[in-house]
Amino acid sequence: MAKIFHLKRTEDESGVSGTGRIAQGIIFDNGKVALTWLSDHPSVTVYDNIGEVRAIHGHEGKTEVIMEQDWRRAFNELKSAIHNFDPVTLIKDKLPEASETKDLLEKNK
Repeated sequence: MAKIFHLKRTEDESGVSGTGRIAQGIIFDNGKVALTWLSDHPSVTVYDNIGEVRAIHGHEGKTEVIMEQDWRRAFNELKSAIHNFDPVTLIKDKLPEASETKDLLEKNK
């Protein structure tokens, strides 16, 4: 699944791209990267990998690659966990064998 990121720059040495959130990018499943600038010159460039982006645009730590949260994936993982959650079984497994509570849970399945 492709990953989305942005570049965040703390200092603009050239005076062209500015500071803050300066570019958006996507890392494709094959590792290739497309990057577009959020400036007056919104060109798009393709790189072989994210390492190239860091090497070319990192400016010795003044620009950081910030990975965006994959909200759809996170939602689906949470949905799956909730869907498979069975509190009665969880509680029953923690109760002693000869327990009135366990008997009551068994009767009310």
